[in-house]
Amino acid sequence: MRPSVFFSAFEPLHEVPQICDVCQLDPPVLSFEFATTGESGEPEEQKGFCCRWCAAELLHKLERADAQRRAEEEAALKVDEFDIIDFEEPQLAGSYHG
Repeated sequence: MRPSVFFSAFEPLHEVPQICDVCQLDPPVLSFEFATTGESGEPEEQKGFCCRWCAAELLHKLERADAQRRAEEEAALKVDEFDIIDFEEPQLAGSYHG
């Protein structure tokens, strides 16, 4: 499973969240769905409403989860003695923040 996060605006007339589901501190500005693989290998999904600060943290969490997934895949390929050069280029392109 590839980690993913989806954000969307919510309907203030139909959905009236009072507080961020992540930090429980600030008013939410987005609804979100965050999916990743847990430590046991089982899919984990979190849904709710988040403030702008937690939206940024969810993106960082996604980046860390994807980096971990790539490292695990690369290690598995090295064990199987595959040439990993073709897998490294997309990672470099996706990691550039310049």
